[in-house]
Amino acid sequence: MPYTMQDFRRDFVKEHFTPEERLEGLTLEERLQGLSPEEVLEALSPNEIENYLQRRKQERTSRKRKKKK
Repeated sequence: MPYTMQDFRRDFVKEHFTPEERLEGLTLEERLQGLSPEEVLEALSPNEIENYLQRRKQERTSRKRKKKK
């Protein structure tokens, strides 16, 4: 696999910027790399998790209704 300009930029940022500055240049997958689902959920409050689950449920219900039209 070739080393792309995107790869270079990512590596450069990792080497020359603080952790806070680095996050801006990383993808979501790169930010979460090495974390288990449990570790991610531990960073959220129970209220945040519940709100997210309710939104997901509403989105699924909304998509099912749209498909029937």
